[in-house]
Amino acid sequence: MDSPGRYQRHTLIDWFSQADVKNARICVIGAGAVGNEVLKCLALLGAGTIDVYDFDKIEVHNLTRSVLFRETDIGRNKAECAAARVRELDPNVTITAHIGNILRDLDLENFALFSTVICCVDNFEARLRLNLICKLWGSDFINTGVDSRNAVV
Repeated sequence: MDSPGRYQRHTLIDWFSQADVKNARICVIGAGAVGNEVLKCLALLGAGTIDVYDFDKIEVHNLTRSVLFRETDIGRNKAECAAARVRELDPNVTITAHIGNILRDLDLENFALFSTVICCVDNFEARLRLNLICKLWGSDFINTGVDSRNAVV
């Protein structure tokens, strides 16, 4: 249940609609370093529904840049662990973890369900394919990425 005033400070931003954020269905692809930050921020904003996709497992080197992961999480699936931590941050957020490769495991028609798709993967080819799929289905697409020298949104 929404606690009174949890999102009250958001009302001070005249152009911000908490109702739009709560009613959004957001797909986050990749729960690693960038995905962790995106998921954390979506939870703190009070996003309504999030689907997070990742096929990877947490490794020790992920701990230096992934706020949602702990040492006890090494070996767990990134999407499952991140989803559990998002629920701790805000139990009002509905988040579902999906283990797998979104390009292989998600029916293309399901992209139409998402108001926004946020791509947080390292793979450049995957970013291009997701951009095309979102264009075809009319879903908003936000592409993010970090490499050793650059960050891009």
